[in-house]
Amino acid sequence: MLPEITEGLKSLLARLAPKEPVSIAKELRAIEAKSYGNVSLESVNADWYLRNGYPGIYSILAGGAAAWSGESVSVTTALNHSVVWACNRIISETVGMLPCVLLQRDKKTGAKRVADEQPVFSLLHDAPSEEMTAMSYRSTETSHVVLTGNGYSQVIRRSGTGTAIELHPLQPEQVKPDREKSGQKRLVYLVKDGNDPEKTYTVERGKPHDILHLRGLGWNGTEGFSVITMGRQSIGTAIAAEHNVATFYRSGGRLPYVLEMATKFKTDEDFKKFRADWEITYGQPHRAPILENDIKYKQVGLNLHDQQLLETRLFDIHEICRWFLVSPHLVGDLSRATFSNIEQLALEFVKMTLSTWLTRWEQELWRCVLTPAERAEGYYFKHNLNALLRGDFVSRMSGYSTMLQNGIASINEVRDLEDWNPFEGGDAHHIQVNQQTLPGTGDPLNPQQQQSPQLVRLGPK
Repeated sequence: MLPEITEGLKSLLARLAPKEPVSIAKELRAIEAKSYGNVSLESVNADWYLRNGYPGIYSILAGGAAAWSGESVSVTTALNHSVVWACNRIISETVGMLPCVLLQRDKKTGAKRVADEQPVFSLLHDAPSEEMTAMSYRSTETSHVVLTGNGYSQVIRRSGTGTAIELHPLQPEQVKPDREKSGQKRLVYLVKDGNDPEKTYTVERGKPHDILHLRGLGWNGTEGFSVITMGRQSIGTAIAAEHNVATFYRSGGRLPYVLEMATKFKTDEDFKKFRADWEITYGQPHRAPILENDIKYKQVGLNLHDQQLLETRLFDIHEICRWFLVSPHLVGDLSRATFSNIEQLALEFVKMTLSTWLTRWEQELWRCVLTPAERAEGYYFKHNLNALLRGDFVSRMSGYSTMLQNGIASINEVRDLEDWNPFEGGDAHHIQVNQQTLPGTGDPLNPQQQQSPQLVRLGPK
């Protein structure tokens, strides 16, 4: 029955294309009720249409879920709201901008090094494929998981070793996580690309994975919740407020009104003719009504001030930001930001929001991209948050000074962080010796034992 329904709906899309998606959905459901009896589109998963080559029908059904405000909320309609767009952008682009490098930890000594000779290193540092850069790829995948709760990529591996050599992003609607119906009940990913046959990728213990799956906050451990779906009511209310403002200005700032007449129309035809003439003449907002025959023009409804529209729109900013755990000042609302708290708000974004997404990336890359042999050899991914200080020269220099004075880093290591060339003799570490170790008795040093503060060179000459 499903192919018959989809073929019938597909033939109607071209004729109904000029109409609004909600109107299309209503007409399709009406036609469906007459043509297909008891089979309802409400019982059909909208993703099925996209996975089987009907993106037009999918966009209609996916955008047909109305909030309490009456507005249809989907990923596309939600992104049309500036706050949703800004929240998604600040998280996705920040994650995509931060360097993600492949490191290796020596299990005996605990020493770490940058494993830039490995092919996997360039996937997240340079480019995952010939089609996009590392930032474009990671910001796209982060956007998928931020909005829909799930981000998927196909891992292309080298035959023999299984080393990952390419990552190709998949649309979230193309992939469906599931469990095997029998046997070990292993996790499987069903991937449907257009009209191509559906492919099944099974997660097998001790073998490299074929699908990189980034999960947001979820319930069953295999899929994440879509913030667009969970926050549909809040986003729908915000869209309705924007719609109200647009309607007001489209009407030339004219409030709804009624015409009060002293006498009734004699016939329905007279009433219809008067309404049609009035709407033709004064339907345009800039044309002033001319009243005659005891007609009274009365405004109805509340004006924008009485509706507290500005307060409502400001509340919508905070309401949507709560869903994304983003501080309002990052999306342009500085009403609660002050000189004393703006820096703390930025730090909270890094600690409470950004760190969770970075941890998801690091752990899923370790789980899905690295082979079991690479994981056993101590390879792992790590983000470098120092990139967030690129625009703060004073803070960077203050931090470098502290590291140099306490022997934490050498001059060449600091120069490398600034992309400056090293120089001979810059690999030594130095500390100040004015902080000395007390004798074993715990007594303070006598004047003869004390030395004047100086820099002591550590390491090879």
